[in-house]
Amino acid sequence: MADKNSDAQKSKLRSLGEEYIFALIDNPYECPIVIGPDGVIIFVSRYSEKLLGIDGDVAIGKHVTEVVDGTHLHEILKDGKARIGDMLHIAGRQQLISRIPLRDFEGNLIGAVGKGMLNEVTRLWDLQRKVELLDGQLRYYQNQVSQLKGGNTIIGESAPIRDVKEKCLLAAKTTSTILITGESGTGKEIIAYFIHQASQRAEQPFIKVNCASIPPELFESELFGYEHGAFTGARSKGKMGKFEMAHGGTILLDEIGELPLSMQAKLLRVLQERTVDRLGGTKTIPVDFRLIAATNRDLSELIKEDKFRIDLYFRINVFNIQAPSLRQMTEDIPLIANYLLSQLKSEISWGPSGISEEALDLLKCYSWPGNVRELRNVMEKASIIAKEKMISPDDLPEQIRLYNDRDPERNDSALGGNLKHILEETEKKVIEDVLRSVQGNKTKAAEILGIHRTSLYDKLKKVVTDAPGNERR
Repeated sequence: MADKNSDAQKSKLRSLGEEYIFALIDNPYECPIVIGPDGVIIFVSRYSEKLLGIDGDVAIGKHVTEVVDGTHLHEILKDGKARIGDMLHIAGRQQLISRIPLRDFEGNLIGAVGKGMLNEVTRLWDLQRKVELLDGQLRYYQNQVSQLKGGNTIIGESAPIRDVKEKCLLAAKTTSTILITGESGTGKEIIAYFIHQASQRAEQPFIKVNCASIPPELFESELFGYEHGAFTGARSKGKMGKFEMAHGGTILLDEIGELPLSMQAKLLRVLQERTVDRLGGTKTIPVDFRLIAATNRDLSELIKEDKFRIDLYFRINVFNIQAPSLRQMTEDIPLIANYLLSQLKSEISWGPSGISEEALDLLKCYSWPGNVRELRNVMEKASIIAKEKMISPDDLPEQIRLYNDRDPERNDSALGGNLKHILEETEKKVIEDVLRSVQGNKTKAAEILGIHRTSLYDKLKKVVTDAPGNERR
């Protein structure tokens, strides 16, 4: 009697086991299709009609290629290798599919199964976007990490620097758009990064875009991204734009005055709607970002020249921070120079560890037309040629060593002229100083001066034309 009860229980458990196995296989989330070694369908999920548009009663007994358009399931039978996570267009929509070979206990290939990994398309696109976002941010930070060394520190103790720090901390408490203005080389990017680091978005991305370095025809794809096939040469998987990469964090549009008018209108729309449309895309993407704009140009003058939209100007100029020039904080020059020197030494692992008082006096007396960027250039060169542990006056460029030794009568005579002559002489002197500091490299000189290279060429032509002996006839 006991044996009969035991056999009944085993039979019941076996029956329950079969039910569970069948429920495991036939579920609405994977919707499997099983084929035999000849490619003929031997099992179709009861949910296949709803999810795949396949009638199971009709499908069984037919070759899989007769039932599923564009299927590759039968290809598994050729090499017996699994394909996991392929994107296929089935039943009018994109689906993530796995195709797995089936083997018996002896390892013989007896068929294959194809099943869905994710049938909810919206969730699939969200996951894909998250992967793109992480991949794009990783590549961006790998390229930017060296530029951001020390970028969360504003060095200096002078009144102008204290004022900047105070405004930065105040700006960090808000989500308002910030406009940073100032001469070229004054560290506007460092100020922007300082604000980001002091804000609640500090753990999120900080994305920098230099508007002056992007060709006009690439602006839209760089800022907003593009989809596959949007234009000739586009990546096969498309590309995420800078605004998407900045999602949750901060985006810095440096040199915003160089933004073409056509892009200014599109930027204004992004600021208003907080969404972007990829080039060639059909889906509007919501973005959460904090915008910081920076420029060394007078935007009000660009507005008068119809080169900058007044509505965009008011949109970005909610909170203004003026980056001081090095001439306005000469007392901070020793502190900044030593800080730059320590940074350089950590990068090259050798070189001088300090600056002599005599060299510091010369640095404090120089006019610094290229501001902190020029000071870093000078420190780098001095670090390379210095033979002692301390940088001496002999290690500094000639224009700095001789800056205070110029003929005083020449300076006095300049003061006796009219304003136009004084300005022309001053501009000529500054250009000469910068060109000497970069050994005549006009591209670098134009960058330090904050002007276009063509403008520098025009100014140099004028200097030659107006030189003694070359008077215009």
